Amino acid sequence: MNLLYLENSIIGSLFRFFSPYFSTAIRPTRFLLTWLVIAQVALQAFPSLRFLHRNFLSQVTHRCLNSYYRALQNETVTSHSLRLQTAKLACSLIPAALQNEPVFLSVDDTTVPKFGKKFDAVSLLHDHACHTGKPYVNGHCFVSLTLSVPVLNQREGKAPLIRYLAVPVGYRIWTKEQTKLELAGDLIEEVMPLLEDRQVLLLFDSWYAKSSLIERVLQYPGLDIICNVRSDSAMYELPPLPNGKPGRPKKRGKRIHMNDFTLSSNMDGMRVGHRIVLTHICGNRRIHAYVSCTTSGSSS
Repeated sequence: MNLLYLENSIIGSLFRFFSPYFSTAIRPTRFLLTWLVIAQVALQAFPSLRFLHRNFLSQVTHRCLNSYYRALQNETVTSHSLRLQTAKLACSLIPAALQNEPVFLSVDDTTVPKFGKKFDAVSLLHDHACHTGKPYVNGHCFVSLTLSVPVLNQREGKAPLIRYLAVPVGYRIWTKEQTKLELAGDLIEEVMPLLEDRQVLLLFDSWYAKSSLIERVLQYPGLDIICNVRSDSAMYELPPLPNGKPGRPKKRGKRIHMNDFTLSSNMDGMRVGHRIVLTHICGNRRIHAYVSCTTSGSSS
C-alpha cells in the first residue's frame, strides 16, 4: 500500500496507534499483526482468520493467508505484553495537571455462553445475570481488569471537570488450573509496577473479597481497596484496652452485625452508617465499614 496514503489517512492513524503493541516483533511481523487488528476494527468481527483475509486483508496488503498464520505464531508478542502496552497507553492519557489524582483498577468476571461442548476450557458455569434465561450455562468465564484514569472534560465557558476514562486492560480465561482469585491477582500484579508512583484504588464485588486476594495485593503501599462484602461477613469491634489482668489480651472486640450500625449521615437519599472494624478477610488491619439503607429500608 502507498506509504503516503498510510501516513495521511485514518488507516495511517490506526496503524501508528496499534503498531507499538507489537514493538518486540521484527518489522514484517509487526506490519502483519497491526493490519490484523485494523481488519478486526474495520469488519467488527473475527469469525476466522480466513474471513478477515478474504474480506479485507487480501485487498490492502496483498499478503497470502499463510503469512498471517506465521505472524500469529510469533513468540515475542504475548498477551502479557499486550496488556502492559494497553496500561501504558491509558496512563499516557492523564494530563500533567492530574498526575496526582488517583486511578482505579476494577476486577470483575463475565460469562460467555457457548453452543457446543468441544471448545477448550468450556465448562458448566453459574450465570448470575441469566443471559440465556437459565441459571447455568455452558461456556467460558473471563476475569477482566479495567484501568480508569482521570482526564479533563472541557466545557465551553465553564471550568473543566475531572472525569474518569475506563480502559479495559485485559482478560484471562478461567480454567481449572487456576482460580479466579489467582487470575485476578496475576492481572493486578502485571500493571502495578506501572502505577507504583500513583494512588491506586482497587474495586471489586463481594465475590472477590477473600483474604487470599486481599493479602496478595495489599503488599503494594500505594494501593487501597473499596469493595462490597457478604452481608453475613464477620465483623468485630476494635480490641479493648489492656485492663491489667493476667492472660493474653484480646485480639478483637465483640462481634457486631449490620443492625449495630447507626445510620446517621444522608448521601443522595441513602442513610449511611460507618464504623472502624476488624474482619477475618483483612487480617489484623483496621478497615472502614459502611452500611447504607434506602428509604424503603433495604440495607447493603
